[in-house]
Formats: sequence, structure tokens, C-alpha cells
Amino acid sequence: MKFRAVSDQTKMNVMLWRIKKEIMKENRYLESLPYDPTPIMEVAKHHINRWDPVKLLAMGSPDDEYDGETRTITIYITKHLDDLDVLSLGKAINKVMGDSFRDEFQADEQSIEIASSIIHSLRSGV
Repeated sequence: MKFRAVSDQTKMNVMLWRIKKEIMKENRYLESLPYDPTPIMEVAKHHINRWDPVKLLAMGSPDDEYDGETRTITIYITKHLDDLDVLSLGKAINKVMGDSFRDEFQADEQSIEIASSIIHSLRSGV
């Protein structure tokens, strides 16, 4: 097997291509739903932004900083509407944030509180 050197730019391009492909896949899923998932996404976004798990918003990052993670969490919620529970959603939130922010995010119990707030908001229509 030959080893082929790959430039940092090529690695970055491949990573960006993979991210774009995943975003397109997620958007296709959300568009295929028989209902508009926007209200679910807005609730998730509100609670994730209020939490600001990596403190990016506190440092002046744009309001859309967590939109990718919010979209992924929304997909989780839509796939588990019938059996959505706080513990599972909290674990999913920790996984999504950990996958996105690696060492910058430390999984913690606060994700359970955020999951509880999201579920409460969704069920009460708040």
C-alpha cells in the first residue's frame, strides 16, 4: 500500500464536504416529515442557546452558533416523539455536543435539565 501525503487544505476540504453532506441529509429528513418541525427546532434552539454549553454566545458568537446541533437534536426528538424521555434526550444532547465540540464540551448533568426544559416546553406548548 502506498502512502499518499495529503495537504492540510485537502483535509479541511474533505471535512467541510462531509459536514455539508450531513447537513443536506438532515435537511432532507426534516423536509420529509408530514408536519413542520420548525416549532420543535425553535424550542430546542431557545433552550440550547440559553444554556450556551461551550459559552460561545457569551463570547459574542452569532446567534446561529448552535443551529447545527439544534437541528440534530430536533431530528432525535422527531424520531422519538412517542417515547421521548428526559434521560435519553439528555444523553443525546451530550453526544451531539461532544461530537461537535470535542474537548471544548464536557458532558454534564446540566444536559438533563435542558432536556427536561425542552420536553416540558414541547408538551405544554410554551
